[in-house]
Amino acid sequence: MYELLFLMAFTLHNIEEGIWLPKWSKYAGKYHPQVAKNEFHFAVMVITLLGYILTFLFLVVGNSNEIIRYLYLGFLLMMCFNAFFPHLLATIVLKKYSPGTLTGILLNLPIGLFIIFGKYGESLELNRLIIGFIVITIISLISLRPLFKLGKRLIDEY
Repeated sequence: MYELLFLMAFTLHNIEEGIWLPKWSKYAGKYHPQVAKNEFHFAVMVITLLGYILTFLFLVVGNSNEIIRYLYLGFLLMMCFNAFFPHLLATIVLKKYSPGTLTGILLNLPIGLFIIFGKYGESLELNRLIIGFIVITIISLISLRPLFKLGKRLIDEY
């Protein structure tokens, strides 16, 4: 089950970000808003949980539910793109390692691309994949700031 392997890679990616990204965000400028540990840790936990829920739904009903199937595959594609933007791009532009770059490029990218195009490529409808990618990306981007704010309100600074 490569989906579970991706879930582990996604989790490691989020752990890498959780450990180093709050401090890195002080230097990121326009590439990432400055976030405190409590804000970021809350947001990354919620996003990780949503990744687990989406993976579970895909494994349970993904073959019979095209919406879940393409939202899941769109999620994988989003995480593949995430390795390049913002991570690799920020590392190059800032000349400072962006937390999540290595796990994104070495784990999320190859495993995600294999699942999307290797495992499901023959039955894939590209236009539906793109729609799933766009929907998941928009939801993720829109939810980050509110999650940061909620984390700041719910969790005391430590």
